[in-house]
Amino acid sequence: MIPRSRILIIRFSSLGDIILLTPLFREVKRCFPTVEIDFLTSTTFAGVCANNPHINQTSAIDRKNSQSELEHFISHHRPDDYDLVIDAHHSLRSRMFLLKWLGLFYRFRHKTATIDKRSFKRNLLLTTGINLMKNAVSQRNAYLNLIVPLVGSETLSAKTELFPGADDKQRAKEIIQKHGLEGKQLVAVGPGASFAGKCWPKESYLTLTDTLEQAGYPVILLGAGEESEPQWIFEHSSKPLLNLAGQLSYLETAALLEHCALVIANDSAVVHFAEAMNVPALAIFGPTVDEFGYGPFLEKSRTMEVELSCRPCSRNGKGRCTNPIERQCLRDITVDAVLKAALQIVTSSGKITLSGTR
Repeated sequence: MIPRSRILIIRFSSLGDIILLTPLFREVKRCFPTVEIDFLTSTTFAGVCANNPHINQTSAIDRKNSQSELEHFISHHRPDDYDLVIDAHHSLRSRMFLLKWLGLFYRFRHKTATIDKRSFKRNLLLTTGINLMKNAVSQRNAYLNLIVPLVGSETLSAKTELFPGADDKQRAKEIIQKHGLEGKQLVAVGPGASFAGKCWPKESYLTLTDTLEQAGYPVILLGAGEESEPQWIFEHSSKPLLNLAGQLSYLETAALLEHCALVIANDSAVVHFAEAMNVPALAIFGPTVDEFGYGPFLEKSRTMEVELSCRPCSRNGKGRCTNPIERQCLRDITVDAVLKAALQIVTSSGKITLSGTR
């Protein structure tokens, strides 16, 4: 079945996943130029896809009123309006929505495609250490696999992308100018994450940011407003840092990253923001692993991790650490190692001298 008019793509969360979904919008439109793409997501994350030229219409569902708003969507959209419905989430909410909208046995009665979440292999790795995911595709490619039956041997690009507008770029430019950062090699640091279990120790980030600043690489702190790490580092750093955590919209963040030479962050959405704007990232992985599909992909990007028999222990950083050394997977990633990798990316020569640890 070749889509001829409209496709609906569904993904309610999370922020990083929606950024990793962007290649699917572009490649559908490239392979089928006349097709209109509708995107069904949540109001929390809809803004990250604003200005995307490949999306014709976005329907945003407020999680607090999701049932009534999904019913509103159903009342205004007939299943026959779409040649194909792609469930890129495969959550309980998305399955219940499709069941109510398309009816029982909808997979047999309507043209649908559903993401393979690879839950069995991931859970097997988490619970037994048996790794059947060594050659697993990235999450970006997992989304693209949804249209492989339609495009055949067509080569698909998994490059992510975001589209900050003129206002977003102007806001970023004003911030850079206000703080006298024009022409400098800026390093954005994302010390927070959706769950604290994925966070490199605060003290390590504090030493890292102090050392980068002393070596002439101004640091910008990014993250969500509710994360405690950026404010903690801001308060304890020996030199005041530019703390923009929770102060920028999604696309303002993307626009600001265009001014950065490097991003250093936990396994979080900040890494995906950076790479969508062609900025290399150092992604610090502790309880999670690359095999889950969320590792960085740009040539200059790197994953910072240590080999431990207890890794991975969590798919998202939730849960109690069972290692006798609390979060050893993160604590054993040294500031020196991160700095060395950072310098390899931002300059071909140079040396950072540590001023001591805290």
